[in-house]
Amino acid sequence: MKPLVVDFLGAVAEVLPDEPAKTLFEFFGDNLIQKYELERCETSVAFCVDALGVAASLWVTEKSVDEHPETEEVCMQIFAHMVKIALQMHITSQSVRVSVINIIQHILKINANFEGDDALMEGDREENTPIPLLLSRLGDPDVRVSFAVAKNLPSIFALYKPSTYRRFCDLAEKHMPQELVWREGLAMRIYTIGQLAQANPSSIARMVFRIFETAQFPDGEIYSRRALVTIAKAAGLRNEQELFALFSSKLIWVWVDFYESSDFPYKAFGYPTLKDMCLAVKEELFAQLLARGKNKLAEHLANVVEIPLDELIVQAFPKIVAYGIAFAIWADMKSKKSKGQQPGETASSKEKEKPTPADVRVRKRLGTDRYYELVKRCFRSIVATFFEIMYVDPKNAEDVGNADFLNNVNRNLEELVPKDALNWGLVVDPLMPYFRVKIVLQALGQFLRKGDDGIVSRSLWTPAMVTFVARRLFAFLHPAWGSAHAVAMIRNIRLLVAMADNTAIWGYPLEMLLHGLKSSVLDDMCVQDTIGIMQYLLTKGQDYLSRRPTFVLGLYLSLLASIRQKMSSESNSDDITASIGIKAATEFHTWFAEYLKARPFDTGQNDALFRGIVDLASKFGYRGSARRGTYESGLLILLLEDEKQPPGNRLLDDVSRRAAFELCGSSFERPKTFRDDVFGKDSDSEKHSSSLLRICQKMPVNEGFLQWSARVLGRTYASTGHVPEEWIKEIEFTHHRDLYSPKESGRAIDVIPKVTILTRLRELLLSNDNKVVGDAEETFQRIIFDESQMRNQPELTHALVLPPDESSALQWLEVPASELKMEKVPSILTYANPEVIAKPSWIKNLTLSMCTNSHNDPVLGNLLPLLRNVDGLAEELFPYITHIQLLSEVNVAKNQRQEISDVFAAALSCCDGTTIDQNTLLIKCILYLRTQETYEEIRKAGSRGLQPTKWGREFWLDIDYLEAARAASKCRMFKSAWLFAEIYDHIREANEEPVHGDLLLTIFENVDDPDSYYGVNQESNLQTVLKKFEYEGDGWKALSHHGANLETLSRTRNNADMEDLGIVDAFSRLGMNGLAHLFLQNGAGGTASDDTAERMFKSAWKLEQWDLPCVETSNLPSATIYKALQSVNTIADSRSASVHVDPPFVDVMKKMTTGVQTSRTLGQSMRTLAMLTEMEEVLTSNGQQELEAVEKRLRKRNKWMHTGRYSDVEELMAMRQATFGSLAKQLHLQAATHTNISVARFMEAQSLVGVCKMARSHKVLQQALSAATQLSNVVQSCASAGNNVEAMATLQAANVLWEEGQGVVAVRMLQSLGKNDSTATQSIPVGKAKILAKLGRWTSDARLEEPGKIMSDYLEKSIQALRHQEVGPDAGRVFHEFASFCDQQLENAVDLEDFQRAMKLRQQKEQEIMELTQLINDAKAAGKTSNVDAYSKSRDRAKTWLDLDTAEFDRLKRNREAFLEKSVLNYLRSLAASDEYDHDAVRFCSLWLKNLMDPRVNDAAAAKIEDVASRKFVALMNQLSSRLSDTGDLFQKLLQTLMVRICRDHPYHGIYQILALTKIRSRDHVSTSRLQAALKVADTLKAIPKTAHTIHALEASCFAYQRLAGAKIPANRPKDKPLSIHHFGLSVQRVRVFEKDIPDSKIPPPTLHIEIRKDCDYHHLPCIFSIMPEVAIAGGISAPKIIKERGTDGKIYKMLVKGGSDDLRQDAIMLQVFDQVSELLQRNRSTRQRDLKVRTYKVVPLTTGAGIIEFVPNTIPLHEYLLPAHSAYYPKDWQHTECRKRISAAQQEKKSREIRVREFEKCMEHFHPVMKFFFMHCFNGPDEWYASRLAYTRTTAAISMLGYILGLGDRHGHNILLDNMTGEVVHIDLGVAFEQGRILPVPEVVPFRLTRDIIDGMGITGVEGVFRRCCEFTLQVLRNEAFNITTILDVLRYDPLYSWTVSPLRLKRMQDAAYDNPTGEQSMHAPTKPKDETESEADRALMVVSRKLSSTLSVSATVNELIQQASDVRNLAVLYAGWAAYA
Repeated sequence: MKPLVVDFLGAVAEVLPDEPAKTLFEFFGDNLIQKYELERCETSVAFCVDALGVAASLWVTEKSVDEHPETEEVCMQIFAHMVKIALQMHITSQSVRVSVINIIQHILKINANFEGDDALMEGDREENTPIPLLLSRLGDPDVRVSFAVAKNLPSIFALYKPSTYRRFCDLAEKHMPQELVWREGLAMRIYTIGQLAQANPSSIARMVFRIFETAQFPDGEIYSRRALVTIAKAAGLRNEQELFALFSSKLIWVWVDFYESSDFPYKAFGYPTLKDMCLAVKEELFAQLLARGKNKLAEHLANVVEIPLDELIVQAFPKIVAYGIAFAIWADMKSKKSKGQQPGETASSKEKEKPTPADVRVRKRLGTDRYYELVKRCFRSIVATFFEIMYVDPKNAEDVGNADFLNNVNRNLEELVPKDALNWGLVVDPLMPYFRVKIVLQALGQFLRKGDDGIVSRSLWTPAMVTFVARRLFAFLHPAWGSAHAVAMIRNIRLLVAMADNTAIWGYPLEMLLHGLKSSVLDDMCVQDTIGIMQYLLTKGQDYLSRRPTFVLGLYLSLLASIRQKMSSESNSDDITASIGIKAATEFHTWFAEYLKARPFDTGQNDALFRGIVDLASKFGYRGSARRGTYESGLLILLLEDEKQPPGNRLLDDVSRRAAFELCGSSFERPKTFRDDVFGKDSDSEKHSSSLLRICQKMPVNEGFLQWSARVLGRTYASTGHVPEEWIKEIEFTHHRDLYSPKESGRAIDVIPKVTILTRLRELLLSNDNKVVGDAEETFQRIIFDESQMRNQPELTHALVLPPDESSALQWLEVPASELKMEKVPSILTYANPEVIAKPSWIKNLTLSMCTNSHNDPVLGNLLPLLRNVDGLAEELFPYITHIQLLSEVNVAKNQRQEISDVFAAALSCCDGTTIDQNTLLIKCILYLRTQETYEEIRKAGSRGLQPTKWGREFWLDIDYLEAARAASKCRMFKSAWLFAEIYDHIREANEEPVHGDLLLTIFENVDDPDSYYGVNQESNLQTVLKKFEYEGDGWKALSHHGANLETLSRTRNNADMEDLGIVDAFSRLGMNGLAHLFLQNGAGGTASDDTAERMFKSAWKLEQWDLPCVETSNLPSATIYKALQSVNTIADSRSASVHVDPPFVDVMKKMTTGVQTSRTLGQSMRTLAMLTEMEEVLTSNGQQELEAVEKRLRKRNKWMHTGRYSDVEELMAMRQATFGSLAKQLHLQAATHTNISVARFMEAQSLVGVCKMARSHKVLQQALSAATQLSNVVQSCASAGNNVEAMATLQAANVLWEEGQGVVAVRMLQSLGKNDSTATQSIPVGKAKILAKLGRWTSDARLEEPGKIMSDYLEKSIQALRHQEVGPDAGRVFHEFASFCDQQLENAVDLEDFQRAMKLRQQKEQEIMELTQLINDAKAAGKTSNVDAYSKSRDRAKTWLDLDTAEFDRLKRNREAFLEKSVLNYLRSLAASDEYDHDAVRFCSLWLKNLMDPRVNDAAAAKIEDVASRKFVALMNQLSSRLSDTGDLFQKLLQTLMVRICRDHPYHGIYQILALTKIRSRDHVSTSRLQAALKVADTLKAIPKTAHTIHALEASCFAYQRLAGAKIPANRPKDKPLSIHHFGLSVQRVRVFEKDIPDSKIPPPTLHIEIRKDCDYHHLPCIFSIMPEVAIAGGISAPKIIKERGTDGKIYKMLVKGGSDDLRQDAIMLQVFDQVSELLQRNRSTRQRDLKVRTYKVVPLTTGAGIIEFVPNTIPLHEYLLPAHSAYYPKDWQHTECRKRISAAQQEKKSREIRVREFEKCMEHFHPVMKFFFMHCFNGPDEWYASRLAYTRTTAAISMLGYILGLGDRHGHNILLDNMTGEVVHIDLGVAFEQGRILPVPEVVPFRLTRDIIDGMGITGVEGVFRRCCEFTLQVLRNEAFNITTILDVLRYDPLYSWTVSPLRLKRMQDAAYDNPTGEQSMHAPTKPKDETESEADRALMVVSRKLSSTLSVSATVNELIQQASDVRNLAVLYAGWAAYA
């Protein structure tokens, strides 16, 4: 009965009204409590207690009085009764008392301010409140009751402010068991003490002493140790021994005073024996014993520890001296006073006579020399100890004295002590060893006066001494000591600052004091003293700090973060100390902000950023925020802007950046919706997203910040589909390779790892952990000392890292030896054991072992303390320590390399789930070592005749790279695995195991490249074919194979689970989610694996099935989405949708910010974030207007989706469908979004239309069909809600059917729509013009009607349907369709053939009539009448046929003229209407130029060309300008007007061409006419104010460049050295043009790549700031000059100014073709996804013989890399000159092909390819290696296919450039095109360059995989775009300045001299030819291009054939020797 009632109450308590609840509890009280027989019944009392507990929300909360007043009164009475009988009268059993205690704890958790009512408060009100009542039970006679209270003390204390803890502790101590002889009571007392320490960390010191006292009793040590373990954890210590070490000074003092030596409870502190305990604290122990004269006890304990006392004295010397002198002075002062006790004296002090001071006794014992030797060595420690044992008593402020070393102290103290500081009383527990200030300073002075052997008091406070003493004091600021102790230490630091004077306000001492003090600002008791010191330091040290803005800003932000956190946590505290502390901290924050604003700081270009951060931070609230318009969001933006800067340009360093994000991100509240978000716009999110993920990974941010960041990242992916490469890097190198390269700088070979280690150590100096900072300082001190002791050290490593002020503060002439160096650590080989490797601490232990083995190394030998104590440091420094170890092998341990190699090999070979982290670090170490120079490399670099390579870097360790590849694959470092496999494949012997295909497949499936997979040579069988289909996502083919397999397995009754999942995947890919879900529900997949669950959840949410149970902890992507959608669909509450997606957002972000991320896993996570973000954006809308804005926002994001991978797009579209579907179905979602069913249904329909369109654009017709079907199904429900979407549903269905090949049905559906006049007025309008235009295209493609009828019935009507709305995408599409249709009719082969046939027949009949007329005349003359009649009849019949033929010809001609006119007109209309069909400009120009004499064409052009933006013709400027002529006809008027518009709107895209035409020499009347027309255009531009200045400036600059190009080069110029521009014979005026006029003209550099702008605003362009006076001379026949121009953007623009006989216009036009083809490649989905493009550079022709060529940055000619690399990597191979000589000899002797092939093969045998090394060794790490080689392979494939199509020849190694930053190839010197290479003296018989080196650069798969696939995709696009390509080239046909042939002179030079000249400078143009000959050459060239673009062979067959031709030895062998086909 009891559980039933209690469970019922728990279920209904939240909704139970007041009256029934009151009645129920009255019943309980009347029947179970008031009845005498049940009053003490345990069952009834327990029942009532449980009932009160489950219904606590009815009577405990603050709202209870208002909502349930009567119930609250009854329950309170029952509760008071329970407390009275259980806790006050003690008349119940222990179980009832425990129940009552539990209910009180439960009540306090609900309402910590609960105090009960008057009935409860009978007697002492204070004692009867809940907390005192609970704590009083700590003394309950039944320990089970007291335990029930004690175990929950931490959770109880946590409910209250820290200011109340002291009172609670006092109460607890009061009630704890006091009878220590009672064993259970003793155990309970100790347990309670431990719990109190855990609950109140500030009481730890107090509780330690309580346990120390208790541990003296029998059995006390056993219980005490357990409690001390608890206390140690609460104090942040590792164990109880560290706790003892922390309090050892006081504990030892008490022990020595009160107990016998054997009575110390050492076991309580975890020491097995007294000896172990004494050894742990021997310095403190023996210092106190000897200082206090306990010599006998000291001798006794020395025997116990088995160390001679003299040796112990040496070890404890600093403390013995300090304690001894201070204690002696204190004892002497005490003896002189007859009354009272001095501070520091304990009640049990028993000294009766004046003892001999300890230092005197020690000096006598050790001898004077030894004593002063120790004083000198331990001087700094002695001084520090004096400060450690000093305390300031504010009750008795006293003068510090006037000793020599105390000059200015009192004056400084006046400034340091705050005038309004509170006096907290005695600040320390007066337990020794502590002494008053005056005693300690007197002792210090006495110590300084005792010797005259080098201890000079005036130089006491050096930077090193201040740093050392301050650090020792900071070490005593452990929170376990409590605030009172902290105040004492802070005041000691204040005295130190006062004594140090100027030393404390400069350099590192100043920084470390400020940094160390900042944490004390948070302590309420320390805050005022700390602020006083900090203000003093900041003010006095401002001169130094002004140079360190980053440090000061970091300090400010860190303080602000801490202050804000404290203010937030204690804003409601009523404690006076807390309120005073908050007020003081706030005032200091304000003062600090004003300090930063008022003073200048050396921030350089970041001054505005510095000031902005300070200003916004000063206005920062309690919480970080990204809400638009807030100070917090403004600060966040500035921090992110700084984060985006290159590392060298950032204002904040890592430490200050961490402080900044601790302020902004550790207490962060996200905006409610994206509308309030400062990055709510997609563009803003995209701009900052790359920084955000890095911040979330490395900075201390809370879940609120993660939630906000997740939304920003989600918006970024949703709008771009892009995952930044930097996110998926497998390794980031942080070493200082470039700055400290031994080869480049001449420094020691180990400088890089050591500088990296020391740089990391320097960062630890700013750690927030004082112990870590102390260890780092001590480590630096030892390193600096050890390095200074080394001889033959050319450069001190620490000097490269530490600035002089830091170095001086950490440098000592003597540093005591570290005991850690002597520790014995197991051999390195010990760590090769697999069981050891699996331990998480394996790397750390291995690192410690290596450092121990290198104890003589000044860096490694001193790292041990830090490596042990700083978490993660050993793992972080492991690669660098390993590097130093391997370098030390040369001079020290010869077997070191092998031992380390064995350890690596053992770990790599046992890589599994338990060793992933360890192996990841090993792999990163291997990758790091690959970037480091070897001894051999440096040796060769310094030797003449030896060419160094980086190949030796692969062998730092003797490891199996195949095993490393396998391990890297398991660690998900797939690019590293690929790199290792490549290395292994190169070095393996013929008999060794090859790289297995399965490993390569695993790698290729997980890298961000879709084509590498195809490079693996797999077995040819059904399974591999099926895997290929699955990899490709080909659902239908995969489904057929899986179906066949399933049927086979079913017949044989074998397990078919995997086939089930394969079928489910196939269904999902096809969009058949219903079938997939049904299959899964029927048990597909067998057991509930993650794979099965993933598929189940995916199909469920896509089908909007919300009945699946989902485990909250599941992190599967689809489960994450399902949970979010399920919760918003099934939970109808008032909470925002954001609440439901917050947990998934955090889960995904945590997954993204931990572990190694691959492109696949990160892409999936980003998609999940995008899906959740879009769902939230929809469901947090408020009203129809916002919902419509969101829908428009989502549609705007579709742009990238049309070219992205459908696998990335499909889930996003499905999520939109599910979200809008949920909105349409769920009333609570409609209510939450304040919308109605009509709007919801409309949005659902819109989403379905979007899904359908997207699927069709990707040719995924099944998905499109599903969406179209669903759209048709919702037509009725939309109609019932007031929406008519029938037309759109019909249109989408028709579109899908058309794509599926159901053309007739689709056309009929569109025709029915075309007859419906209401389509444009429906809810989703479908314009009639659009329908008719599409009908026209479809009927034309299907040949359903005649062209004329199509044009009249559909296309012309579609224009009419526009109703003069000729602007917009719909209008543009209509015009484009019309123009394309007409153009197709013009190009229709059948129609063209008919026209030509009609013309031919007409001509034949005319000829026949002429011949018959002649026969008639002859017959008449001969008098042959019969013949005349016969001939006349024949002529009449011929005339009849001629009339018919003429009529037919005229009809066809009129049709063609009409089509031509309409095509031209509508192309222009399309261009004017929208930007979606800008490529129509090329086709328009082709038609226009081809028919330039046709008046109808010109009339059509005149009608609309002015309406087209001039930017759309910019790309064709070369071709258009070449047709200029001074004839004055309509064509020229239109053309010249267009030229002026282009040059006016886009001056830097057009004026150069016009100016070049004005400089062309007149050779005939045509060129003269062109010149005159160009001059007219130029004059017109000069008359336009907007362009006048620009054209004059450009004209002057072009003339200057032309003169420089033609200037003669001095004959006696120095070789390979630049010349001054003055050396070229230019006049002073012309030199002035370069030096002043051009920079003053404010024009951009001529080779600047300028994007065409819609707004025609080019004012933002960088201009020429200066032209450098040095001019270099390039090689080659024409010897072009190389000049450099500095832009106003700071960049250097390098260019060649070339003169001579070469016409650069040829290259410029070919590059134009390249650019336009690249645009075609970017428009295609497959090639865009692969970023296939053709790299170009800029060429600016100035005249026919001069021009400017962009110097392609960061490039090297192919042969300039290959030829030296061959010699370096294969020095025993033949030199390339030998190969060329042999091939040339065979060629010149005209030997047979077979002989030439054999000679070529010999060269191949002796000349190995080396291209792979370019990527392996010129690009750091697997990420750069992978990206660069992929870019190389892709660009090689693209240019190979385009080069083949265009017949590009002369592809020798000097005409191909390698980009050493990206790996891409750039082809130059493009004059040999259109198969002209085949007419060279030695013909080029290969379609493109594909030599062994070119293939070698493609890696292990060679031409397979990436290269072949990219060739196929490129060729497929070129074929698909054949019409556009031929149109582009067709424009060249009408360019009279383009030369289609190569001159004979150049043919000769090309193979005689070009290959001897690296730049390949030759004459570019042929002699002028007649027009008809030129046109025939153009026709021939274009015919060849058309033939190559035809589909005679399939794409794959064509590519296969081309690859075979290009790599066939028989073809390569017969190429010209200078082509170097062997390389």
